[in-house]
Parts: sequence; C-alpha cells; structure tokens
Amino acid sequence: MKTYQALARRLSQRGAEPLFGLMGDANMQYIASFIDEHGGRYIGSTHEAGAVGMADGFARASGSVGVATVTHGPGTTNTITALIEAVRSGTALVLLTSSTPSSSPHHLQKIDLQRLIEPTGAAFRRAARAQDVPDELERALGQARAESRPVALDVPVEFLDEEIEDTGAAPQQAPPAAPADLDPDLLDSALGMIASARRPLVLAGRGAVESDAHEAITAFADLIGAAVATTVPARGFFAGHDLDLGVCGTLAHPVGLTAILDSDCVVVFGASLNDYTTDSGALLKGKPVVHVDRFDHHLNRYYEPNVALCGDAATVATRMTELLRAEDVTFASSRAGLAEELRKRVPSDEFVEARGSDAVDMRAAMLRLSPRLPANRAVVTDAGRFLRSVWRYIDVSHPRYTAGTVSFGSIGLGIGCATGVSVAVPDLVTVVFVGDGGGMMSLTEFNTAVRYRLPLVAVVINDGSYGAEYSKLQGFNADPRHSLMEWPEFADLGVALGGNAVTVRSLQAIDELDESLWAPENLPLLIDVKVDPAVDYYA
Repeated sequence: MKTYQALARRLSQRGAEPLFGLMGDANMQYIASFIDEHGGRYIGSTHEAGAVGMADGFARASGSVGVATVTHGPGTTNTITALIEAVRSGTALVLLTSSTPSSSPHHLQKIDLQRLIEPTGAAFRRAARAQDVPDELERALGQARAESRPVALDVPVEFLDEEIEDTGAAPQQAPPAAPADLDPDLLDSALGMIASARRPLVLAGRGAVESDAHEAITAFADLIGAAVATTVPARGFFAGHDLDLGVCGTLAHPVGLTAILDSDCVVVFGASLNDYTTDSGALLKGKPVVHVDRFDHHLNRYYEPNVALCGDAATVATRMTELLRAEDVTFASSRAGLAEELRKRVPSDEFVEARGSDAVDMRAAMLRLSPRLPANRAVVTDAGRFLRSVWRYIDVSHPRYTAGTVSFGSIGLGIGCATGVSVAVPDLVTVVFVGDGGGMMSLTEFNTAVRYRLPLVAVVINDGSYGAEYSKLQGFNADPRHSLMEWPEFADLGVALGGNAVTVRSLQAIDELDESLWAPENLPLLIDVKVDPAVDYYA
C-alpha cells in the first residue's frame, strides 16, 4: 500500500466526518483516494483560508476535530490568518500540509513550514518517514482534541508514493488525564463568597456550552438567586430565564449593565474574562470573583480572580449545588424587580433610529430581521462595525451552533466558517452576517455552499465602505469618504455565484421577506441589506 492510500484510509476511518481542502501537488492523491476508494466526503474550497475556516466552523459546531488539507508553499501561507483565528478560538483542528521534495532544494514553493506555523500558536508535527504518516495523523488528531487547538501536520510530498505497511489500526494513545480533584480549601473559600452574596451574578462562556452545562449551571444560579449572563460566544445559553441579562461586557444593554455593575459576587463558568467581557476589568472591580474553567492555562490569563477552580463547568456547578444544599444555606438574594425590568426592556428604545430614503439603520434592520429568519438556525458572524448590532439584536436559537470569526480581528473569515458550520448541522439553516468589505474578500466561498447545496443564508450588511474605518476617520477629523467603495451589486454577485439573492433598502422590505426564501430549493441565499455609512453605530 502506498502512503497516500494509507493516509486516505485513516482519514476515512473517522466515520462520516468530512475533509475540507484545496487540491495541489502535495495532497491531490490522497484526496482522490479518500473520495474514490473510501467514499469520503470532500468539501473543496475556493481559497485555502476558506478550507481552514470550514474546518474551524465544523469543529465548533460538531464538537469533533476538523480536518483541512492544503498543498505546500503558498497553499500553506494562504491559511495563516484563518489558522490564527482557529488558534485563538481554541478550535480542535488538524491542518494537513506538506514540505517540498528534499531532492529539489530550490523548489519554487519551498518554505520552512515549522518557522511559518509555530508563531501562529498552532502545534507543528512532521512525519519523519513514510511509514510514520498514518500514525502521525492519529497523534495529530489526538493532540488537537486534548489541547483544543490546531495542529499542523507536515506530510512530505516525497513520501506519498512510497510503499508502506499499514494495518489501519490506530496506535495506542494515553487516555486523557483524569481531572484533578477540586482543592477543598479553594472550593470552601468559593462557597463562602457565594453564600455571602446578596446580588450574585453567574456568567457562562463557551466552555459552559461545550460542557453541556446548561442544566447544572441554571440549577446552581437559581439556588443562589443569581442573575445570569453570557459572553458573546455563549449567547442564548440562558434564553428564557427570567434574570437573563444577555451579554456581559462592552455589548451589555442598559438594564443588563446596571445589574452587572450592581452585582456583589461573580461566578464564572468557561469564560476567558477577556477585556471585552470585563470592560478591561471595570465590571468586576471590587467584586469577589470565582472562575471555573477546564483548562488551567485559561485561569488568571486576562483577569486574576479571588478563587480559580480548574474543572469541568457542569461537574463543578453540580458539586457546588450539592454542597450548598447539604449545608442548607439560606440565600438572601435581593434581585427584586430585576425580572420585571428585563421584561419591560424595549430594545428599539436603546438607540435613535436613523431614517433614509435608500438605506436602513442596521440596528433597526437587525431587530426586524431576527424574527423573520428561520427559527431553527445556526448563527455565524464575520468581523466588522456591524457586530454590535448583530450581537445585540439577532437572537440565537442554539448556543452550540453560534460562532464568530473575531478572535484575530480579521474580516473576511465568516463565510468560510459558516460553510463548515452548515456541513456540521445540515438540518439547520446557517445564517452568516458579513460586512460588504469582508464579503468582497470571501464571497467566492458562497459558491462553495452553492456547489455542495448547503442550507446557508449570507446577510451582507452593506454600508458601501470599510465601516470601522469610516467611523475612525471621523474620529481623526479626516474625511471618512476615503473609506467608501464602489462595489458591484451584491445581489448580482450572489446570482452569478449560483445562488439566489434579494436586496433590502427599507424596513418594510424586511417585513415582506417571504418564508419561502428559506426553503431548501431556494438556498443558498444572499440578502444585501443597504445601510447608511454615516450613522454612528457605536453610539
């Protein structure tokens, strides 16, 4: 058996999980074998960044390790921004790449892969011999899963045609280390702080979602009478709870922000406590903080809590609840009236709507669009000025199936990520929100969704500019018109790329969007929402 055949077989043994990639000299043989000899599902992207983004999105939504494959040289350099996004999002992902033949020292596509990959924060592995390739794949998959980060595996192209022996059996790997017992003194200290609180707040992050900890954390919060909030990646985790404050941090709405500031103890499950969540620490100042996370290196990373507990969110929440009930602690929570304030909240009162003749206020547009979109949906966001409006006013149906490509501050990664999410959850309609600038960088991946008949809706929030730069130029007293762009019509692009498209220039047009648009035969769909660049959406 040749090495490329053995590699294809090992890739197929992951079950029905897909392989995302872009073909080149270094990977076409095992991609073809994966498809033809093993019936594997291959999703071919239009750009290598898209392939990594798809593997990233698939991994986030499925809970499995995503796998992307690219060729050597520029095929790998093209992945770097998307790879850093996946690293900083803590995504378990394997990137199959390749070094050029050692027999060709001046190969046009030669580059030092290790020195290229390691600064991204991804792990790097290289198969030393052809015989090692299949088992190195297994080790890379195991490392990505255990460390919750991308692993790049160099499979030198010169190995692919070598004959090797491979039984197809995965090597024995050490089982995951059993979680350490919670330090009883730290746990006791945490429970003492919690029992003394009168206005506690429970904050859930992505780690709580991945732990399936909703029931355990909600029971804990209800026992202590806490208000609840989430980070952006966990939006919707507490949907329907009477004391759900929404997102904690710089995106908090006024009612939520007041309650967060009024809290006298914060218990955090699976959130990083970065500067956006804590407003650079201001929201936690003077409050006892208990931080729970399954990764020790996530604790004390951005903020030093009073008590840091390394453990699974669901397990620790359940243990805390059991101990507090056993002690028959009486909680004197003083959250009276908060539930009523939250019920009375009217989001449209939180801004002054800008009205124009040929464009809409993106905040009002998102409020109107949220109930019109398919109720059973996954939500993905690219990066850009529109984020504040989307994150505040677009409801999330399934926290597990929400993702944002914002961890490296790059625009243009959302459509690739959304394509991977759509592959992971084909029973949902995946809705991706992207700005016009990010859309122009990545809209070719909309055609990938078309080619594979994926249930995807791309909402392009189109202010005809690089919107963040428009606002910042105004802040510098410079002419913001320098950021304006004369794009083609996005609806025309959507149709040219094989999908369906509509253009929205008014709130009435949003109200008139027909449910038939979400029918499988009408997807993928692009919605071009025309918005006014001159409105201060940061206000």
